[in-house]
Amino acid sequence: MGPSFEGVVEKKGLKLDPRTKFALLIVVSIVMMSGSMEGVAYIMRVVCALASFLLLLSVGRVKAAIIYALLLGSAVYCEGFVLPRLDGVTSLTLMIISGVISRFSPCYMMGYYTVSTTSVSEFVTAMERMHIPYLITIPLSVMFRFFPTLSEEYSNIHDAMKMREITIGRVGLFSYIEYILVPVMMSTVRISDELSAASLSKGLSVKGGRSHVCEIHMRFPDYFLIVLSFACLVTFFVA
Repeated sequence: MGPSFEGVVEKKGLKLDPRTKFALLIVVSIVMMSGSMEGVAYIMRVVCALASFLLLLSVGRVKAAIIYALLLGSAVYCEGFVLPRLDGVTSLTLMIISGVISRFSPCYMMGYYTVSTTSVSEFVTAMERMHIPYLITIPLSVMFRFFPTLSEEYSNIHDAMKMREITIGRVGLFSYIEYILVPVMMSTVRISDELSAASLSKGLSVKGGRSHVCEIHMRFPDYFLIVLSFACLVTFFVA
């Protein structure tokens, strides 16, 4: 099995409590998925999109932030200036693509920021501080390890195919996809079983108080961002 997720968690930049990150993720998702393109709701969408960008920069994810900004900027430009000049199937296709990018990319990048800057230990500690039942905590803790481990497994599969000179040009598109999907699906089952066993062996299913190596604390930036996100949410629904 690949390395644990704690090994790839960012330790530099702005330090936020996991509870703050969860609150920001929820607010950004609500606003971006249901916000309109007019009035105060549009301003709230801009604020949420900008928040994802700034948080990525705060932890040194410059490349991800630039890609996100280019994608989102292109989608907004298409919605505002290109779509009014098109019609027919081209307009519908571009509208769907730009709409998906403009609404989902801030949510995705906020989730990426949350996962990449939160270790499993910090996540479990935060869930216990919020008195979340283990019925929810255990599956989510497995998920936190699952996606980075699966990404590592996919990278290994890709390298193995490259060593054997398995390319699209040599085997065809469908065979190439098959050579990737079959090992990934088999690895998915194995990884999920191993991570579940690892979580249970660490006592996550044991009821009662548990000690933690990591310590999480709410600081001034956490309180400030929580109040700001709550104000944005109230303004979004009231205005």
